[in-house]
Amino acid sequence: MNKTLKIYLILICIIFTLQNTLYALALDPGEKANKISIQKAESQKTVSPDEQAQFPVKFSEVWGYLMRGEEKVFRGDEPVTDLCYFSCEPDSNGRINTKVVPPKLNEINGMKRRIHMVISDLDNYRNMRRILDPGKEARQLLVNDIIEVSKKFDGVQIDFESVSDDDSANFLEFLRIVKAGLGPSKIFSIALPAKIYKVKDAYDYRAISKIADKVFIMAYDQHWSTSKPGPVASLPWCRSIMNYAKSEIPPDKLIMGIPLYGRSWKEVKIVKKIKARTSYAKKGKKSKKKRTITVTKRVTKSNSVRTANISSLLKAKNCVKEYSPESGFRIKSIGSSKQVLYCDDINATMEKFRYYREFVDSVGFWRLGMESPEMWKEITVKND
Repeated sequence: MNKTLKIYLILICIIFTLQNTLYALALDPGEKANKISIQKAESQKTVSPDEQAQFPVKFSEVWGYLMRGEEKVFRGDEPVTDLCYFSCEPDSNGRINTKVVPPKLNEINGMKRRIHMVISDLDNYRNMRRILDPGKEARQLLVNDIIEVSKKFDGVQIDFESVSDDDSANFLEFLRIVKAGLGPSKIFSIALPAKIYKVKDAYDYRAISKIADKVFIMAYDQHWSTSKPGPVASLPWCRSIMNYAKSEIPPDKLIMGIPLYGRSWKEVKIVKKIKARTSYAKKGKKSKKKRTITVTKRVTKSNSVRTANISSLLKAKNCVKEYSPESGFRIKSIGSSKQVLYCDDINATMEKFRYYREFVDSVGFWRLGMESPEMWKEITVKND
């Protein structure tokens, strides 16, 4: 019985093979070629080039902030075309240090890197109001100093993050005056906070882009030091930033900022000993002794974390680690320390490279020296 079954199966295989052979012989050459091409196409039907992870990603311009005093962190082989030297801060009289000189940098692809002097004020709203007031001498003094310091640089960037809505008109007028004073040979850029829709503030993307040569969108600080814990720049949030920015700013002027840092939030216990209020005794009676009271409270402290440190942070014990390419790593400590950390790794940063490249030809980093050196393998500068 088993022998008969084997013979039967062999006959079925022979018949099936003969049918396929006869079918192939019946096809004309055109049909054969068509079938072969379909089979080949099906076998190669993976993902289109645009959908594939193509690295390194090419940009025409790569900007990066370098802190004054940290010149040694810039090795010189990084694919950075434009360096933002951070920074000069105006005093209450509108004066800045005009003696600052640009750092010496190696060429990139045989071309000189451009160096931009950053003029910044990050949190002094009162000083900004005074400086931008057209009725104050401080405004013209600051304009004169900016023009003077620009003579040693390829460009100037204004990074005023403490301009109130009431001063928006004065801010725009100030930018126009600086631009006119710099002349056409200098690149005038403005750093602006990230927004996902139009709001009533001093940072009108459309109006400012009409004045500036370049607009740097600081697409980071989705969560910040005093906010609840969360990603510094998740990809969905960056998409919203990009969607709004490209609707207001010409693509040839737009630079999308990328963070090279993460952030940790840690709950700490603070114990203070304070003296209780003294209660005055009635006349003729002894006063009570002063009492010392111990007050305990818990506060959350936040620190920035270099993406270069993410590998060592992942090795920490007693932690729960979560990861997604859109939000990077979330590392939460187990136990009494109650610490949570959010930080992109290289893959999460690469996702931003790919996304931004669909819309703009320029990106920038805050800030140089915080990155993993391996990141530079994933981004390059166009040679044309």
